[in-house]
Amino acid sequence: MPVPLKQAVANAIEFAAGVLENRAQDVQLEEVESVDNNGASVWLITLSMIDYPRTDALGSALRPATAASPMLDAYRHRRRDYKTFTVRKDTGEVTAMKIREFAGE
Repeated sequence: MPVPLKQAVANAIEFAAGVLENRAQDVQLEEVESVDNNGASVWLITLSMIDYPRTDALGSALRPATAASPMLDAYRHRRRDYKTFTVRKDTGEVTAMKIREFAGE
C-alpha cells in the first residue's frame, strides 16, 4: 500500500530537521508533485524554511546590523529557503533533497 501524502510530507519535514538542524525552522509546505523517477513512483515535496542570519564561531551575526536596532535589522534580512525532497511512494523513504530555484533568480 502506498504511503499517504500526509506521511510523505511528515517524512520530508523530519528529514529536513535531521539534516539541516537549526536551519529547518518555521517549515511550510509549498508544493507537491507526483512523478515517476527512474521507474519508481515518488512525491516531489517542496518545503520552505526561514533562512536565519548565519553566525561565526563566536555566535556573532555575519550580516551587519544597524547600531539602532540589531534585532530588527536581523529580522528584515530573513528570507525563505526552498528545498525539494524526493519521497518514494512505496516506502516513504526520502531519497533526495535539492535546492529549489525559481526562474529569474
